[in-house]
Amino acid sequence: MVPDRSDHRWRFILPDLLIAAIVLMGAAGGLRIAFDLSAAVPVVALVVLAVLGVLLWRHQGFRPLTPADRVTLGRAILVLLLIALLPGASALPDDSGIAFALGLVAVLLDGVDGAVARYWHCETREGARFDMELDALLLLVLCGWLVATERAGFWVLAIGGWRYAFVLAGWWLPALRRPLPPSQRRRVICGVQGFGLVVCLAPGMPTAAVTTLALGLFVLLSYSFIVDIAVVSKPAAS
Repeated sequence: MVPDRSDHRWRFILPDLLIAAIVLMGAAGGLRIAFDLSAAVPVVALVVLAVLGVLLWRHQGFRPLTPADRVTLGRAILVLLLIALLPGASALPDDSGIAFALGLVAVLLDGVDGAVARYWHCETREGARFDMELDALLLLVLCGWLVATERAGFWVLAIGGWRYAFVLAGWWLPALRRPLPPSQRRRVICGVQGFGLVVCLAPGMPTAAVTTLALGLFVLLSYSFIVDIAVVSKPAAS
């Protein structure tokens, strides 16, 4: 019988995950103390990191993380902090700006991993997928913060849910599972979404401005997905 090598995958990513856990727990613990939050914050942070670790183990393959992957993992720490703090969002002061600060850094770091990958010649399909899925998760989490802080209604979750709805629809419509060609339009609109949602979380942002901006982001993202659906739905050229 050929030995199952899957257990050996952990040795490729475990050192990076341990460092990430130390940084994440330190940050989560510090924020919990600073804002007198629930003791569950570090626990939630560790749980979501464990989930991320399992996903990396399944999809990373038998190779260590590249320098670009480590930048993405660093950005993931910020997203995981946002997730861990989300259940207690209503207990935070309105002017704390935690979600705004963490989200802004996460958005600004988007693209750095790609630049690192090109500079070090370490582009990989797995790394690109890691970056893309983290972008989608960040949008959903930022939308969750808008709802939790009562800056927008539940409808805003549609922005973060578009990507996941597209993936789920692919189970019933095989055409949606076709690979999409590279698109500058898609890349720019995705970047605009992240930055726009962070602006919506800025301290002192008027509710009317948040609603207007978020609605514009939803329309823009919907347009992008509709274009992508049209592209993959075209019959293959014979």
